[in-house]
Amino acid sequence: MSIARFSMAASLLFLAAVFLLSAALEPHSAYGQVTSHIDSEWIRPHKRGDPLIWGRKDGIVFGIPSPGGLPGPRGLIRVGVISAKTGKPDLLNFIAIEPVVFGAGSRASRQAFSELEPSLMDPGSRGKRLWVDLVKTASVDGFRGNLHAFSSRVSPIERLTVQIDVERFAANGAHVYLMASIDSDHPNELRLAVYQYNDSPAVEELTVTATMGNYERLRWLWLKDRVVDSRKLYASYAGDAFIEHENYPLDEMLQTSDGDAIALCTSNESSPSKVLDTAAAGHWRYLLPKLTQYWRVPADDIEPDLRVRVNGRRVYWASRDPVPGGVAFENFEVRQRYRPGQVFIFGVTAKEPWEFAPPIPHVLHLQHAHQSATGMVGK
Repeated sequence: MSIARFSMAASLLFLAAVFLLSAALEPHSAYGQVTSHIDSEWIRPHKRGDPLIWGRKDGIVFGIPSPGGLPGPRGLIRVGVISAKTGKPDLLNFIAIEPVVFGAGSRASRQAFSELEPSLMDPGSRGKRLWVDLVKTASVDGFRGNLHAFSSRVSPIERLTVQIDVERFAANGAHVYLMASIDSDHPNELRLAVYQYNDSPAVEELTVTATMGNYERLRWLWLKDRVVDSRKLYASYAGDAFIEHENYPLDEMLQTSDGDAIALCTSNESSPSKVLDTAAAGHWRYLLPKLTQYWRVPADDIEPDLRVRVNGRRVYWASRDPVPGGVAFENFEVRQRYRPGQVFIFGVTAKEPWEFAPPIPHVLHLQHAHQSATGMVGK
């Protein structure tokens, strides 16, 4: 062996040893770096300047504002799915970040809104800046997210994690960030773990809210003993603003067999994409199949004050164009007291609520009662 080849081999052995040692010293020793493979189901940016979109080909995708990325206002995490027609990500909903700090006054007076508040980092722009901080990542291509594998009883599970930083809020001083992740065994669910920085005022609640239910025209909210219909809930409203309603507490929420709290929202239409009789701007035309959208809170992250909150709109945002078919839910969220690292899971699936596996307790009975009441038996 030549000296040059010997030196190269020695260097490679040294690097391999360093890698193995660093892996052994990882705080989560069950994790291991995933090597890329041709048939990967993961969607990630490949190089700097690529659209900041992450997710699964067989499930959900998410992104932040970036050239060529999913469209929408600043200050919002984009959520979508891969189009069966184009093979490209299609927008479904937005997720806003809304911290509430401790202090005097009403909850509303201590709350801030990521998509509404003017940016101080980008003067003249509305909506807080969201970004992936490369300085804090372990590698120069940290914008791709960290893809790891960990063992399970059945087969290894892969997890893609992206840290999303949020510009400090001026309204209440809150300084927060999110760890967004997707697991390969739950490809249709976006996990959002929420944190405050040490230089932030104490956070009372750190809510993440799905803000665009009117796009799919979500009108049915599934609770433990009933399905709430937005058209009945807001039947007397004739204005153009948001319509608020009381929250639904934990004891009214559905829970899975594992003890997770779950709230589901669905459209009352069998095929929302076929509704054409709208005078609204073209971007409100729904393009995707009918989907069930839901929030799930793992049992270990449930606080006693957990509740579901919805509001509605009779007209599309920033317009006077009526939503076809009547008022629909717009913001859809779960709220509870803040604990560092608590997880809120936003899910999207083509399954109806009664088709979940394993079944959600109460839903099958709820389905029959709801279908009888709405004349949907057999559908």
